[in-house]
Amino acid sequence: MKNRRLGVTTLAAVVAVLSLAALPAVAEGGQGPAALTTAAPTTLGGCPAETLAFHKCALEKAKTFTPRRTPGGKPDMQGYWRGRLVSGSSVEAISASEPLTQLPVMPWTIGPGMVLDPPDRKIPYQPWAAGIGRKGQHYEKYIDPRTACSTGGVPRLALQGANQLLQPSGEDYVLWLFEDHHAYRVIPTDRRPHVGKNIKLWNRDSLGRWEGNTLVVDVTNVNGYTWFDDAGNFYTDAAHLVERLTLIDPNTIHYEVTIEDPKTYTRPWKMVWALVREAPGFELLEEACLEGERDLPHFLQQGYRHYFGETWKSR
Repeated sequence: MKNRRLGVTTLAAVVAVLSLAALPAVAEGGQGPAALTTAAPTTLGGCPAETLAFHKCALEKAKTFTPRRTPGGKPDMQGYWRGRLVSGSSVEAISASEPLTQLPVMPWTIGPGMVLDPPDRKIPYQPWAAGIGRKGQHYEKYIDPRTACSTGGVPRLALQGANQLLQPSGEDYVLWLFEDHHAYRVIPTDRRPHVGKNIKLWNRDSLGRWEGNTLVVDVTNVNGYTWFDDAGNFYTDAAHLVERLTLIDPNTIHYEVTIEDPKTYTRPWKMVWALVREAPGFELLEEACLEGERDLPHFLQQGYRHYFGETWKSR
């Protein structure tokens, strides 16, 4: 019960680890075949491979980089991408004192996290919320919605494995496809209004616009049923997110997201990471999560519950 990632899936995880034992180590923040390397990269897109330094450098590089254009004249972001400087375990820093970094199977990776602002690099929770997120009530009592084969939501999908950006002809939409659970996002860029405020969606209502070379995505209508990470960090259905995607060279996107939620936080806050282009020949594979899934009944038998947001209301 101390770590639901071990629980009833330990045997399968051990088999996977033994199968991968001969492969080189995974770089910091890397996931999947393209991330396998003998050492973490020291630069990304010509910028330091550290969140704060990458952010500052990337903003400067974006001022002078001229991206390739689509037929409609928009920056061409099409291709396969993977998050770097990311962690699926916790968006906040993970220190060496964290016990989960010592697990023999699927240990958390020590790292600085993706939070850019506030300066202390912690999610600015209201006091009541910190003990629910941040490896608190959510982690101890609930099944991670992604573990239950639900979408990772925004922005988790963009850091969790491989993804693909498409800009179809007509250029009224950007399509964002994800290997993770076959999720996808349709992002209109035709200046339409958001759907009605009472409509709540798993992958939110995302409206895009171009500001120079930056794709800005305004995200509303969240249902509050997803987390940022394995640690249970969260927002509610009152959240509003703004994503900014900017090419800084042909193979690197600077990804920044601002999150505000007056129910949960004391102020808006930001995360940053890199999206790095996959090697030629890469393609998204079919990930069948629900088919053959046998772990969830065991999690429920152990006392974990499905997560449907605002758990504090039922305490």
